[in-house]
Amino acid sequence: GAESRGAGMSGVFASFAKQLWSEVKTHGPTAIRLGCLVNVIHTYGMEVTMCLGPSMLPTFNHRGDVVLMERVSVLVDGVENGDVVIARSPANPKHTVCKRVLGRQGDHIEVPTAGNFGGSMRVRVPKGHLWLQGDNKDNSTDSRDYGPVPYALLKGKVFAKVWPPAEAGWVRNERWRSVRVGEADGGGRAV
Repeated sequence: GAESRGAGMSGVFASFAKQLWSEVKTHGPTAIRLGCLVNVIHTYGMEVTMCLGPSMLPTFNHRGDVVLMERVSVLVDGVENGDVVIARSPANPKHTVCKRVLGRQGDHIEVPTAGNFGGSMRVRVPKGHLWLQGDNKDNSTDSRDYGPVPYALLKGKVFAKVWPPAEAGWVRNERWRSVRVGEADGGGRAV
């Protein structure tokens, strides 16, 4: 009775273990390679993320747009003026911000001063930093508030909007690359 059933179960287990080992030997290296590829793509390649809030209107909806972000540009210093980036917030590193690059290291930015007097101050973007601003100058917390952002806080460059589907497409920056800071939004001007 019980002895033969136990022996039968160990035989079934041995057969299962043998079959499993055969599958692991056959497909394991492929599964490991695939896992490594997925990790490399996520770490160094791209990520699906969301741009949420009013600061990037009209480029992105205030209720949130799902976007694709690539990291390679950040790793090879390929971020240019006009690019939309995701960065850790200098004000709260637990949060991220979605902003447009309007100045790179060495650029001079003329920033309006507080008040209604029409004054401005000139800021030089220091080495290793970027000037980030939202497209919606009237409702954006950005470099005008917290100053130049260290390049090390950049997570990636946004290159496509994937949701909502009716607005899906590439995030184009040509208009912004040719516009001097402030001409498009009045929020600061390269000099």
